[in-house]
Amino acid sequence: MTSTYLRCLALMAAMVGIWGCSKKTVPKEKPPPPAKVQNAVKETDLTTVTLTAPAESRLGIQIATVEHRSVERNRTFGGEVVSVSGRSVTISAPLSGTLLSPGDDIAVTAGGRVAQGQPLYRLLLALPEKDLLSVQEEVSLRKIEFELAETRAKRAKKLLDDKAGSVRDLEDAQAQMAGAGTSLETALRRLQLLLKGNLDSPADGLSSLTIKSPVDGIIQAVHVAPGQTVAASTALLEIAGVDPVWIKVPVYTGDMAVIDTDKPARIHSLADFAAADAQTAEPVAAPVGADPESATADLFYELSNADLSYRPGQKVGVTLALKDSEQNLVVPYSSILYDMYGSAWVYENTEPRVYIRRRVELRRALGELAILSRGPAVGAKVVSAGAAELFGTEFGVGK
Repeated sequence: MTSTYLRCLALMAAMVGIWGCSKKTVPKEKPPPPAKVQNAVKETDLTTVTLTAPAESRLGIQIATVEHRSVERNRTFGGEVVSVSGRSVTISAPLSGTLLSPGDDIAVTAGGRVAQGQPLYRLLLALPEKDLLSVQEEVSLRKIEFELAETRAKRAKKLLDDKAGSVRDLEDAQAQMAGAGTSLETALRRLQLLLKGNLDSPADGLSSLTIKSPVDGIIQAVHVAPGQTVAASTALLEIAGVDPVWIKVPVYTGDMAVIDTDKPARIHSLADFAAADAQTAEPVAAPVGADPESATADLFYELSNADLSYRPGQKVGVTLALKDSEQNLVVPYSSILYDMYGSAWVYENTEPRVYIRRRVELRRALGELAILSRGPAVGAKVVSAGAAELFGTEFGVGK
């Protein structure tokens, strides 16, 4: 009985196993990928340009070698363009008087450029107070003197006609009459100036002086106008010297020890991080200055500004040399090309007349050299002349 029962259990277990093995398993579907990239091209598989010998000669291709060189380190700071000390002046009236234009076609306006020694105003000197009170009496006196001289001249002429006088007496009398007439004319002009304020033509024959520009520069502000009466020491205008200019560089005092202050600075726009279009400014001896609130000390550099591309108050980037150096990849700056996205490239010469465009990371420019953070290996050959023509050839716009 027991063995029969065990056989039944074994048979049932076998049937269950056979049934389980015979059941089909349905495979699960794989989820779709999150992105699908078609026609992918690796950067290492970019276009290879192969030139013929005549084409290479026509493009003027020249080759340079990538070097690992010790170059000076530098650091970029913000700077401000300021006028040279002593060349930004405020011109004041030396004496009391009335301002006149220096010429018919000369006008003093803000923003105008002036040269050293250029006339700015004529100052018609104001008469002393005691003369102002007696100017009418002076006119009367000059009239009497003129009438008396005229009478003497007529008498001398009549005596000469009657052969009772001499030619010399007549000439002396006429000279006295001419001098008295000039004195009377001057007195009348002074009286006209006081009574009518007519400044169109009073300066001839009166005491006046010419106010000239002491420096070359740009007129920053004009405080007076022609025809205006001014007192002594009145500010007339302000002139800022703009060639050359100084570059004021506030430097954190903790960095002063590592900056080589004897070397020139490179001045460039704030957006030119590589200082590729920089101008050289020489260090100058300037007043010592510092700001305790920002913990900075000021360095000054002198920059030529003949084309007036820099103006007082303008912010610029200033790259200063440090005292130590570092090892970097170096290629000629003429090897660097930029695409429409601002990326930097060079053409590497891998085989004779075979050129491959390689991406590089430009750290900064140093004269005619480009300092790279990443680029071809040391010893690789890159195009140093004709890179732009090769770039045009690659994209179908070259010759």
